[in-house]
Amino acid sequence: MLILFLITLLIQLLFAWRYYYRGSEPVPSTGCTMPGVSILICGKNEAQHFRRFLPQVLRQSYAGTWEVVVVNDGSTDDSVAVLQELQQDFPRLRIITIDPATEKTFPGKKYALWQGLQQCTHDLVLLTDADCMPAGKDWLYHMAGAYQRAKQQEPQRSFFVLGYGAYEQKAGLLNKFIRWETVHIFIQYTSWARVGHPYMGVGRNLMYERKPVLAALEQDEDFASLFRRTASGDDDLIVSWLALRQNAVVMDHPEASTISAVKEEWADWWKQKTRHVSSGKYYDDKVKRGLAAYAGSGFLFWLSALALFLSADPKIQIIVLILVLLRTAVYSALYRKWYRVLNEKRLNAFSLAGDLMWVGYNIVLAPYIFFKNKQQWK
Repeated sequence: MLILFLITLLIQLLFAWRYYYRGSEPVPSTGCTMPGVSILICGKNEAQHFRRFLPQVLRQSYAGTWEVVVVNDGSTDDSVAVLQELQQDFPRLRIITIDPATEKTFPGKKYALWQGLQQCTHDLVLLTDADCMPAGKDWLYHMAGAYQRAKQQEPQRSFFVLGYGAYEQKAGLLNKFIRWETVHIFIQYTSWARVGHPYMGVGRNLMYERKPVLAALEQDEDFASLFRRTASGDDDLIVSWLALRQNAVVMDHPEASTISAVKEEWADWWKQKTRHVSSGKYYDDKVKRGLAAYAGSGFLFWLSALALFLSADPKIQIIVLILVLLRTAVYSALYRKWYRVLNEKRLNAFSLAGDLMWVGYNIVLAPYIFFKNKQQWK
């Protein structure tokens, strides 16, 4: 058991080194020419969220040409009226309405996304959700700036920009865990992207060129078939399939974040979580092995530490305690750095609790990650 404990500790420390924050390059100055951008939002029965969040998207300060395209996917609430009212105040808002009776080529949100990508004016698309708002008026500038910097260096490549999607800060254990896990997930997928293995992004803050995505859906039957088979995970599938080595750029400036409405009931959060993780089985094999090694070593580390505390002699217990404190200190320092970068507040004291909760719920989520993919969007 002691050998298992030491091996898993070593693996955990190696991942801590990989996940340590290394910074992002600055975006171009405001004086340079910025690309045209279409902000794309898909929503179904989101009238309340459109009224609350969409004006913040429409008030972006951006020097380039841009538009906001909202795909209203067969809503039966007041979405149409709300969107038309907003359009009177914000002429750059474009509305695409899908009839509820439409026979869909792709399941869930994917059909609305496909329709929106086809009708965007600009090739560069910034995705967000109906229940999201930008962290500031320069959200679009920072995301487009990260793309522009990469494009200036390698004009022949198509780039993805991976942004951070935060959640509203509220009271309660669930809120702390959701926000802690959101930081934790961002640490993982951006760290893998920086070493050339992008495997996911979040659709509430993701930028890419639409033509390669549309071409893949229309010309690559393997990708189109996979897109049809899964009801969710469009952002993960697109990034993992198309963002080849070095084609993903990370933008972690606080003003480049979005802030989403947060689930306040455990049952609602669990339903959302099981839907989101269902595309994990389609990641690249190397990434899946790495993520499994990280999660598995974390679980075995805490399990073996507990076993040694309960059964070992006092000298071993002291050694284990010192090493547990070492691992805790290393990860606490790692998290604190990311919290500062992403402007996440009041999470420092929760890091250890979040770590332990995450290890436990991974066991319960495993069947959803590897087998379940049938949940619908709405």
